[in-house]
Amino acid sequence: PGTAACSNGTFYCANLGHIPGRLSSRRVNDGVCDYDVCCDGSDEWDSGAACPDKCAELGAQHRRAESERRLVQGAGEERLRELIAGAQGLRQTKREELELKRTQLAALEHEFAAAEALKADLEEQQRAREAADTTTLQALTDEYLADIVRLRKQLARELHVLRAQRDALILLLRSVRADHNPEFNDAAVAAAVSEYTKFIDAYPYIEAAALAYADEDSAARAQRELEMDRDNAESDDGSLQACINAVEIADNERRTVHDDIAMFFGWLDALRLGYNQNYHDLAVKAAVVGLADFEKARDREQADLDAQQAEADVKALRERLDIVKPLLSAVVPAEHADESEHADESAPAESDDLDKRVADARSAFWDAQTAKSQLSNEVSNLRELLEEKDLGPHDMYLSLKNECYSLDSGEYTYEVCLLDRAAQIENRNGARQNLGSFTGFGENGVHTVLQYRHGAKCWNGPERSMTVEFECAEEIKLLSVKEPEKCEYHAVMSGPFACALPASEPESAREPESAAEPEHVHIHDEL
Repeated sequence: PGTAACSNGTFYCANLGHIPGRLSSRRVNDGVCDYDVCCDGSDEWDSGAACPDKCAELGAQHRRAESERRLVQGAGEERLRELIAGAQGLRQTKREELELKRTQLAALEHEFAAAEALKADLEEQQRAREAADTTTLQALTDEYLADIVRLRKQLARELHVLRAQRDALILLLRSVRADHNPEFNDAAVAAAVSEYTKFIDAYPYIEAAALAYADEDSAARAQRELEMDRDNAESDDGSLQACINAVEIADNERRTVHDDIAMFFGWLDALRLGYNQNYHDLAVKAAVVGLADFEKARDREQADLDAQQAEADVKALRERLDIVKPLLSAVVPAEHADESEHADESAPAESDDLDKRVADARSAFWDAQTAKSQLSNEVSNLRELLEEKDLGPHDMYLSLKNECYSLDSGEYTYEVCLLDRAAQIENRNGARQNLGSFTGFGENGVHTVLQYRHGAKCWNGPERSMTVEFECAEEIKLLSVKEPEKCEYHAVMSGPFACALPASEPESAREPESAAEPEHVHIHDEL
């Protein structure tokens, strides 16, 4: 054995069957078996400590571990050679893909420029047409709006009268239905009640409207109608198209109310002519009297309406309406023309055709813009990948870039995507925390260390980050994740990237073996 003559010297352990070692002289004969350096126990030769020789046992264990390590490293190195070989073909494939996409992008840019030019030209035509239409519309408004407003107001006055007449007949029929004596079994009464009941069951809101104004006096009615006229004037009289639409709506309602009045009057007139006058049915007699009063009032009101229409020359106003409608249909914007129930279908189609061509040109422009933007991004990503990104020695990360690996730690699942991003996922609710995006490899170009930075900011702390360190192995796995500092994570992964590069590779391409365990190889140098 060596000697411990000098307190600051070393003691040589032969360790037959294992690896020789040297021990600090201060640890010789200190009563402690230092099997990590002197497995033969020779360092305690004079302390009385029982340190039997374990070199055979420890040496066998070491050789088995070394054999397993070499097997793992060998499989990892073989996998690394496969990745490097595959990366060469993949780089060539992606280079060809980049050139193809650049060619396609150049063609798309021409298509986009043509689509943009066509859209601009058609939009200019549309603006010119709209400017001309606006001028024409203003001229039509200046010439015709006042007449159409007078026609609308005349129709509004007529509708006020007709609605009141319908309400009066509804109240007569309702009174008969509610108050007649069914024991008389009068066929004429039963027929009127039956017809009215079927109508009101289908249109209950009409009776409800009549009842709402049943107790209204003439002053209240006049005030209500005045307010209606003000509202209609405000909404309809400022636009030629709106006023024409209002006239058409009023005409439709006028026809409907006329039909209702004729129908209700017919039921009551049949009742008046057919009921048994020997029956003393007060409700029926009241309805008959009420119908006679209605006729007198209707005749007076109709005479007044005829005089008003003659004074307003409604016939001439309607002729003016018939003239302006097709003229307006040729220039009015389509969204407003659609509001009219009787738009002139014979209006020129040039406007619609131009609008359709503008819409088609915009659609083609947006499609070309989207396709160009998407292809441009693909070209940019491929160019960055092939020309700018560090993919490790001989592109060893190329084929697995963006591949993700995860580890379930119980409360969280951690996910590391190679050269892309890292995340922490809460297993309870799936909430994700960004642990950073890949920013580069380790210090001094160590390609076995991946750095992910600028993740989500911790509450009252720094941005989250992760450092990933690889151990040599064939299979790529996320082995462990720790958080040594607040929101700074350290992950260990297995994979071929930490294995030795093939021997044919230049020495400069190899990774420094900073993590390798130093062997206890010592020269026998006694002091």
